[in-house]
Amino acid sequence: MITLPKDWAESMGLKKNDSVNVEVQSGGDLLVSPVKKTETPKDIKKIDTSNAEKEDFLYRQLIGAYISGHNMIDVVSDRALTNSAISIVNSFTQTSIGMEIVEEDSSRILIKDLMDHTEIKPNKSLERMSVLVRKMITDVFESASTGDSTYILDMEKRDVEIDRVHWLISRQSSIYQKEPWLCKKAGSDICELTKHLAVSRILERIGDHTVLVSKALITLTNERKAEAIDKGIKEIGKDILELYNKSINGWLKTDMNRAENCIEEGEKMVHKVEKTFKKIEINLETASYAGIIAGSSKRIAEYCIDVSELTINSAMG
Repeated sequence: MITLPKDWAESMGLKKNDSVNVEVQSGGDLLVSPVKKTETPKDIKKIDTSNAEKEDFLYRQLIGAYISGHNMIDVVSDRALTNSAISIVNSFTQTSIGMEIVEEDSSRILIKDLMDHTEIKPNKSLERMSVLVRKMITDVFESASTGDSTYILDMEKRDVEIDRVHWLISRQSSIYQKEPWLCKKAGSDICELTKHLAVSRILERIGDHTVLVSKALITLTNERKAEAIDKGIKEIGKDILELYNKSINGWLKTDMNRAENCIEEGEKMVHKVEKTFKKIEINLETASYAGIIAGSSKRIAEYCIDVSELTINSAMG
């Protein structure tokens, strides 16, 4: 027999003599969960756009509600929703993973999560993220090597896909913290998921810097001013890609010896980027673009170091 808080038991649909699961956690705590979880009260986040002066703010609110783990998002207004607001909601549902419009009228749109979060594993999402970022880095430096900017014309769209996966991992982290039984059912634990979230944040930022490099390269190529910059990128491109691969492989295999080696190489890479761009003859017209490329290349190397440091922390856990 076990006595449980009345409010919680009622919210879970439990009655006298019902069975519950009791599991011992790594820290010695006990996790109590229903044998068969009944539907809990609907988790609805309401967003009122009635007095919204900046409708772009609506998109940021939608993303915030999504990452916070709300099951349903209710966008309402005391008058008809504007075309801009409707467009923003539609854009959100197309960008977010699992969210769909289930009800709609002139002054209200109800969005619901239709995804089973025990089916998509955060570690698999992270692996996919790493592949997407690797392809972006490869194409940026391939573009510089060949002078063909067609490799990178769609870079911003590809970065949106990386954002989508990062948001999903962030959302699952919020959901699993609120519902530990779901985390257990998915074959994961909060500690592991927190590590995945930390790496996904880094990969998302690497994607952002890769986009900055691609934009600068496209501008220089269009203006036929990329020759000197291309030379510098060729010198560092292969090394940065190898550094990225080492950092990710070390993380995936929890290999702290590889991670330590990657940290040492990353520190050398940061200095190499600085040295390479200092010796290039850059005129005033291309200086700002060279600064963007050098700065973002340096940040990518530093982010690889961050991944490797997280690998060592994880291996020592």
